[in-house]
Order: sequence, then structure tokens, then C-alpha cells
Amino acid sequence: MPRKKKETATLVRQDDVAPVFVLGDVLEIDAPATKSCRLIVAEIRQYAVGSVGPMVDYVLNGDPRSPQIRLRFLRCENALLRPLALTLYDSLAYNEGLLAVVRDDTAKLIIHDDTNPANIAGNIFWRIYDVTDSHISSVNIRSKIGVTNAVIEYWDYSRLSEIDGIETEEFIFVEMNKESGWFESWRGIEVVPGRIVGPK
Repeated sequence: MPRKKKETATLVRQDDVAPVFVLGDVLEIDAPATKSCRLIVAEIRQYAVGSVGPMVDYVLNGDPRSPQIRLRFLRCENALLRPLALTLYDSLAYNEGLLAVVRDDTAKLIIHDDTNPANIAGNIFWRIYDVTDSHISSVNIRSKIGVTNAVIEYWDYSRLSEIDGIETEEFIFVEMNKESGWFESWRGIEVVPGRIVGPK
């Protein structure tokens, strides 16, 4: 089957990443992990530092059986925004082994997916923009119970993948809370803006 042309997932130019949704908004996202899901904005997380500027996450609640989901608006080098649909891939307490992996100066991350044991080499992700240092950002977190703040150190990776016959960029963000040492890994893909339906 021929490979479909990659769909462009770029939003309009903005000088900053200001929230476009509010707490309680209901969203629908046409992506593999979120199809047919009614998602409610439960939390808004504004990062002061992204790869090339600020970024914002919408933490989305859906079916209790569904994975944890974030809609991330990532700023690009040309000041355009790209929306990413991310799901929680892994989480664990502070781990020296994982920290050594993400601090490795090869700028790559190898993921061994249990769903494809034949792929012995694993899936290789590379740091976005070929950087080797981490990003450290203050994060303003808003939810219905109030406002809190955190400091997050994170490492961002991507690779080209074929999903549903379409070549798209797949991302992994490994994040560590600087106070608790708790790690979370978020994995997902670009979403074409027209496939994100907000409140009507």
C-alpha cells in the first residue's frame, strides 16, 4: 500500500503560547489514542520554557478506562504552533538509570515496545533540534482546586513514524519533577488543527 502524504499540523503564527481553551471545555481529538472520546479540560499547565519558547498543556479527562491524555501546543523555530496529542507512556519514582539515559550525549532514546517484540533494535528517537542539554522550566498549573507551581526538567525527542499509513512525526517527552524526582514519559503525535474540535 502506498504511503500517504504527511499532513501538515501547523497552526497560525503567535508571539506567545496563550491558552486557547478554558477549564471545563469539552474537546474531541481525531487521533489514534483519542478517537470517539469526549475529553474535558481538567488542568492547564503553562511551561515558561520549551524547545524554542513557551508551551502549554491541556490535561484532558475522559473515560476512566482511557489513558491519561494531554494536548500540548509546542512552539516551533518559526514561531508557529504545533498541537500534539500525548498519552502517558510511563511513570516512575526517581531513577538513576533513566536519568543516565536521558543525559547521554548521543542525543538519542531507544524504546523497546512490548507490542512488537520482533523489533529487537527498538525504536530510536532523537532530541528535537539536535540539542543535548535538558530544558528546565517553571510550570504554572491551573485546575478547579486552584493554582500551583512546579519546576520541571525535561528531554524532548521525536522520530518519523508511519501511523495508519500516514508519515507523521512521533514525540516522546521525558519529564522529571525537580522537587520530588518523579518521572513521567509522554508519547504521541502531531494532530492536524482541523481534527481538534472545541466547545461549540
